[in-house]
Amino acid sequence: MRPASLADVPAIVAVHIAAWDAAKEGIELPTRRTPEQRTEWWSSYLDKGVGTLLVAEEGGAVCGFIAFGDSRDEDRTGQLEVYTLYVEPNAWGQGIGSSLMAMVPSNGPVSLWVAERNARAREFYVRQGFAPDGAGESGHHVPVIRLARADG
Repeated sequence: MRPASLADVPAIVAVHIAAWDAAKEGIELPTRRTPEQRTEWWSSYLDKGVGTLLVAEEGGAVCGFIAFGDSRDEDRTGQLEVYTLYVEPNAWGQGIGSSLMAMVPSNGPVSLWVAERNARAREFYVRQGFAPDGAGESGHHVPVIRLARADG
């Protein structure tokens, strides 16, 4: 695990697309960002320094990443939010996601948003100590719910 750099953006984009496609199988997606849009987004995220972006490497290649920082939700001001976590599908079930989650500070409440129908991700987050907190939105690619944990 290490902080991401601009040089990691192509690998982050590749993992993001592969994991997105695998995780969303069977879920209707009305829109999808292009690799160019994702490259621009992750480059901007790093340039702005709006949160933490860490990568997991295996054999010298990026195989996962996590982004977190200040919560964007008004009712969770001053708390942490996991913005995104993706692991290369070929590496699922090897503990990489758990290792990335362990990098999130555990000294207070943490929340995240997950696709309501993404059972695999929801089960993973429950194992990490998260539970639905009752918040949900339908204005994303798919309906999402918020999960939270009191602390690590």
